Amino acid sequence: MKTALASDFDNTLFFMDTEERFKAQDIFEILFYQKRGGCFGICTGRSPDSILDTVGSFMHPDFIISVSGALIVDGNGNILDSHALSPQTTQAIMKDYDSEAVMVVHAGGKVYTLGKAEYPLQICIKDFAELPQDSIYGISMRFKDEKAAAEAAMAIKEKYGAYAAPYQNVRNVDVVAAGCSKGTGASKVKEHFGIDKLGGIGDSFNDLPLLEASDVGFTFPNAPLKLREAADEIVLSVAHAIEKLG
Repeated sequence: MKTALASDFDNTLFFMDTEERFKAQDIFEILFYQKRGGCFGICTGRSPDSILDTVGSFMHPDFIISVSGALIVDGNGNILDSHALSPQTTQAIMKDYDSEAVMVVHAGGKVYTLGKAEYPLQICIKDFAELPQDSIYGISMRFKDEKAAAEAAMAIKEKYGAYAAPYQNVRNVDVVAAGCSKGTGASKVKEHFGIDKLGGIGDSFNDLPLLEASDVGFTFPNAPLKLREAADEIVLSVAHAIEKLG
């Protein structure tokens, strides 16, 4: 039986605010799991280049479900599936929240900003027209607090729900094309790789579609209640999830 684990990245596998960004036991179990024939991938709101730059050479995911399911690539960066936002919808949403959130745009596998770059991989542009118009996969917005993010996500869904899907992650909101989610990405990966049993693990609200689409959903004891209710197993780490998945 072929199995796979799709893991959320930030605060599930990668911990930005700790000295040890990755847990050594997680990496060991991932590499051993892949050696045994299991598929391991990352399921994230980030773009593929951000993930590959962060994991470096010590880990080679078999797939990356990026931009909340809008862009799926294999371990070599080859596109398996993609769904773009229209430039009109993207520009309208950005205009609505220009004064309320810090925003970046995921396009063509890269990350663009109309403001000052906060991270080395972000590409500064002066005008929206500089974006690759046919491959705008998503918008990531950071609000002042969790309440503002929740309100924005609800408003975007109400106003643009026919064209776009917003996903809240604490004080961040990721917006992708309608019909896309981490769950649809997981289903695509399962089909593409011929997976018999798919596990999914995540820590926040935007991971709910991933858990629901997985044969076995994992989350943590400190995850929001909705996530714990949706999960099949409560685990302590990615390594623990691999052990449970078998």
